[in-house]
Amino acid sequence: MTLVLPPKMHLQVFLGVGLALLCFCLLLGCAICWHQRKKSRCDEAKAQAADRTVMDLGLVLPSRTITPVAIQQQYVEIEGELLESPSPTAVIDSPGSSGSESPPRNLHRGRASLPSIPISQKLSLPVKAQRGRERRCTISGDESSLLSRPILGTSLPPSYTIPRGLSGATTKPRPHLHFTLFYSEAEALLTVTVVGVSRLSKGLRSSRNSYVKVYLLPKFVEPQRTSLCRKSLNPEFHEQFHFGRYSLEELRSLTLRFTVYAKEFHNLKDSFLGEVMFPCSQATWNPRVPSVYTQELSTTKTKLKKSLSSQDISSSPSFSQPKSMGQLFLLLQYQALANRIKVLVRKAENLGRLTRIPGTPDHYVVIQLYHDGKVLDTKETKSVAGCNPVWNTPFLFSIPAGDIQEQQLALEFTIMQARLYTRSCLVGRVLIGPNAPEMGQVHWKEMCSRGNVESARWHSIQPPAFQLSP
Repeated sequence: MTLVLPPKMHLQVFLGVGLALLCFCLLLGCAICWHQRKKSRCDEAKAQAADRTVMDLGLVLPSRTITPVAIQQQYVEIEGELLESPSPTAVIDSPGSSGSESPPRNLHRGRASLPSIPISQKLSLPVKAQRGRERRCTISGDESSLLSRPILGTSLPPSYTIPRGLSGATTKPRPHLHFTLFYSEAEALLTVTVVGVSRLSKGLRSSRNSYVKVYLLPKFVEPQRTSLCRKSLNPEFHEQFHFGRYSLEELRSLTLRFTVYAKEFHNLKDSFLGEVMFPCSQATWNPRVPSVYTQELSTTKTKLKKSLSSQDISSSPSFSQPKSMGQLFLLLQYQALANRIKVLVRKAENLGRLTRIPGTPDHYVVIQLYHDGKVLDTKETKSVAGCNPVWNTPFLFSIPAGDIQEQQLALEFTIMQARLYTRSCLVGRVLIGPNAPEMGQVHWKEMCSRGNVESARWHSIQPPAFQLSP
């Protein structure tokens, strides 16, 4: 009994056998290719290892020890070869010697080279190894003579003696402070004008915001400062500062200190750029024209004594006044045709904290105009948070008609500190007028003399214990 398969079954069997053969052939081809690649990689690795072995032969020392006698014998052999057939590359040109003469005797005896290494004849070195051995150079014992005299008429290029980075390097210019000094014998007043600073160093940006502080040591530990000059490496200020009632002999014993700072946005503390310590004894006092000076900034910062001795306090009348509670920046303008005074309360800095309540306090300023000891008008700024508030608020005060110099007028600025759900506290006061303290009197006279030109000054805020009311 025979089993007869239908035609469709025959076709399926043939297709299955064909697919199986195709898969087998593909697998066999992949295996052959993989084997060939592996074999070629092994051959390349063996060739590289052979090359490395051949190249390292010149660095391997022989197993036997080399005695000093053998080394001396090799030097004698080398010297004999050089005397018999001198090489043109070994000739050293020197004044008064020709190229046909042999090198000096002491030059051969002073050769400092590695001893020759005997290599077995069975090892055959390739061309690269032989060239490497031929390129081995030696330096004679007299190194100074070889370096000072050229070999074969050649000279070393400048790049081998001077680094490229230092060949064209120049010293970087240092920052300089420009200021003028003028002393008035009639008023016993010293006027310091900060003109500007040149060639400031770049910070993180291409420009800087800088200002200058002026000290008169040891009289005034609290400095007077200029306004902030923005985005300049050569800031110009042209601001005047007055220090008064000093005789010329007393002034010569004092020292002016100028410090330059940069206000950085990434840092809460201002960056110190440099300072100038200028003894007043070095100044040339001209009674008619201010003396101009230019001093280089020093990067070392002088530490000032915060607490003075009793001798310094008794000798300095300015320290009898109470300590300042910050600074207030004001602009004044006398408008004679309109009989009024324009007051611009710009900003304050370094205001003291009066309470221990956490949080940032608010500050505002109350301005009062006095006439003959009576309050003529009162203005008030808005509250601004922070210990360095900026108000930038202008006010206009009408004054009686007549000459302002003959009237008893005064401006009193009261700085107040306010907090939520608490009473406002008095921080301090600033008085400007003909009978005011030093800086207030100077600012008032400057305002009256300039006319329509605004006069800007920094004023130290005096604590409430110091009575300022006229």
